Amino acid sequence: MAEQPNQPTAPQPNPPQPSAPQPFAAPAYGAPIGYAVPTAYGVGGPWGPLAGWGTRVAAYLIDGLLQLIGMIPYVIGITLFVAAATKTPSYDSTYPGAAPVETGGDPALMAAGGLLCVLGLLLMLGIAIWNRAFKQGRTGQSIGKKAMGIMLLDENTGRPIGAGMAFVRDLAHTLDGFFYLGYLWPLWDDKRQTFADKILSTVVVETPKG
Repeated sequence: MAEQPNQPTAPQPNPPQPSAPQPFAAPAYGAPIGYAVPTAYGVGGPWGPLAGWGTRVAAYLIDGLLQLIGMIPYVIGITLFVAAATKTPSYDSTYPGAAPVETGGDPALMAAGGLLCVLGLLLMLGIAIWNRAFKQGRTGQSIGKKAMGIMLLDENTGRPIGAGMAFVRDLAHTLDGFFYLGYLWPLWDDKRQTFADKILSTVVVETPKG
């Protein structure tokens, strides 16, 4: 049987080359869209870096010193009350051997001292409510926080929390007072929050510069 002559083969088309990616091309429909990784707390949170523990303590002390203004009438009142209530023994020389009779005590002065004590306590309470509830709640800064360049914000909205919530936050600080553990918690907490901050979802951040 005669061999068939070799048939010429048809040329094969070159395989398609991958196209170079377009630097500004829009992603294909259905492709996942990437999100920026949020900035870590303490380094540069959504509203700036979180305030340091020492700075917060300094602000708290400044607020405390402001409240001591109310101690002035309180101390004066205590002094007057004690002085007016003190009685001294006296002896009647016409009756030798008679028991001494205590004299002194000024009811009017005692009343004035008591009134000053009450006014002093009310003044301290009023300063605290105005400074830490109304001023801090509406602006994010008490006198102490403003002096130290920090502010209190809602961690979800980035806005001041309002007077009512600021007052509740101060009440919640009662939990922080047990063994002072809550006040120390910001030293190792990722968001540098006290227990009161966690309950109210608040953070203390540095005031933006400029």
